Amino acid sequence: MIGIDPSSGFRAQWETNAVCPNLQLIQGSFEDLNSLEPLRGKRFDLIVCFQALMYAHDLRGTVKTLADLLSPGGAFVFSVPHPFRFAVLKNEIEGWRHGFAYQQTQPYRYPSPWKSDVFLQHAMPRVSDYLNAVVSAGLRVIACEEPPVTDELRALAPEKAEWMDRYVGIILFRTQKEV
Repeated sequence: MIGIDPSSGFRAQWETNAVCPNLQLIQGSFEDLNSLEPLRGKRFDLIVCFQALMYAHDLRGTVKTLADLLSPGGAFVFSVPHPFRFAVLKNEIEGWRHGFAYQQTQPYRYPSPWKSDVFLQHAMPRVSDYLNAVVSAGLRVIACEEPPVTDELRALAPEKAEWMDRYVGIILFRTQKEV
């Protein structure tokens, strides 16, 4: 694990960290990865994206761009909040039935469950939207997991475990580019 002091500049600490000298921090938007000079002509064996794809304005286009950055046989691993989570949330906020709420995929604005004065807004893709984006990008699904809340998490952060029991957790996809 890399120790980063949050009181000083993250970028400066990242760039001078001797633990991971082969890592480079590149700031930009995954909506426009093709415009990032350090990525031009590069291919990667592994790309990870955790809890971010629901913010893509064009999910299929973003996954396709990420897939294009993979080497043949490379893996794209990503996690997203479980899509059913938002159906439960919309049921509580709007009173919508779960099935109807699940099918509403357009951007939705809601108060953060962790900090009520902060509002989040993003698309609400369904499981099928993520799978179709992966397949249309030419990737193969290797595994899909829905990890449960562990006893360790329950002991460490009971309030988060309770929240995940109510709203469901995450869904994790492992995909691979054909050789």
